[in-house]
Amino acid sequence: MVLIRKRRAIALLLLSTMFISGCWDRKEINDIAFVIGIAIDKEKDNYRSSLQIALPGQSGSSGSEGGGGGTSGDKSWFMLSNTAKTLRGTSVEGQKSLSRELYYAHRRTMLIGEELARDGVAPMLDLLTRYPLNRLSALPIVTKGYAYKVLDTDAPIEKFPSEMVRELCFLNMRKPRSLKTFTDAILSEGVDPFLPVASTADNVPGNWKDVKTNIKLDGIAIFKKDKLIGMIEKEPAGALILAMGEANEPEVMVKAPRGKGDIFIKLNENNSSLHPHVENGKVTVTIELYAKGVLVDNESNYGDLRDQEMKSLTQALHKKIEEDIKEGVRLIQKQYPADILGLGRSIHQQLPQEWKKIKDRWDDIYPDVKVIVVPHILIENVGVINKPIGLQEEDIVHD
Repeated sequence: MVLIRKRRAIALLLLSTMFISGCWDRKEINDIAFVIGIAIDKEKDNYRSSLQIALPGQSGSSGSEGGGGGTSGDKSWFMLSNTAKTLRGTSVEGQKSLSRELYYAHRRTMLIGEELARDGVAPMLDLLTRYPLNRLSALPIVTKGYAYKVLDTDAPIEKFPSEMVRELCFLNMRKPRSLKTFTDAILSEGVDPFLPVASTADNVPGNWKDVKTNIKLDGIAIFKKDKLIGMIEKEPAGALILAMGEANEPEVMVKAPRGKGDIFIKLNENNSSLHPHVENGKVTVTIELYAKGVLVDNESNYGDLRDQEMKSLTQALHKKIEEDIKEGVRLIQKQYPADILGLGRSIHQQLPQEWKKIKDRWDDIYPDVKVIVVPHILIENVGVINKPIGLQEEDIVHD
């Protein structure tokens, strides 16, 4: 009896193997071309996509030089660029000249050329959000000029230029805009999307030896729905990101309350909240900013930074941040009218009945919304010394 049960169990196990699919759809790594970055441009009526493809055999080498269109030497990547009437068509054309299957799941950045962004990115987003291998966590970045020129820089500090762009985004913001959040902003009420702006730069002055092309962030790109309407330079852009509570340890340069010179304060922690108020059809939004600061450099002749002088410095810091944020708000209300701070969304979420009354007229109301900035910043640390180094007591200015 025991023998019969054993035989039945073995038979059942053998029969169960018939339902195991195995690796029928496997793809060998030698048959795959890993796309780690993409640059998308518009050239007249055509799209140009430039794919940055990893060379696994070179990935372990040190001192990668990078470069376009080659696989020799110690380059860890090469570029494959094609044009077509549609964005999908560029991938089809690219596959024709590649012996391995293009694989997009490892792509973490996508650079969007300025001309394409101004023309509208909706057709591009349809492809990138519909096809499962296009990860929604990838970071879109707008470039000044053609995107492929930024993707084809040397960027020697990272293995791939596309990875350098990603790291720069995370240094600038705690939560950089992903493809998902960018698309959500296009489709949401009361908020307009924005993206970081990247451009090329030399790592040393042009008359030096061994000049390499590098990448830098140049501010933010302002969108109205899916179209780029303008770019804001780095300083006001940083103030707007701070107003959102998403700045990653920004440094603020403050003029000394008395005497001459500047003081630099790093904001290690920051967050913000929006408080809308609607009365008689007029909209006011208060931005409350909370942060903790550390004094990292004193290039002034001001005080020994105790009690009353710390209060004066804090007041000067509040005034500086308030002025910077208001200048950024002026730009996005008057010069590039787009609600990237989400003032309308704050009304939609906190005062839904009021939003129903004004949402159809929001584009007309938004430029005249009164924005009040209220900073709450605590300077926790001034370093291991209080007085400016190198100055005699008689040279130091006190309150």
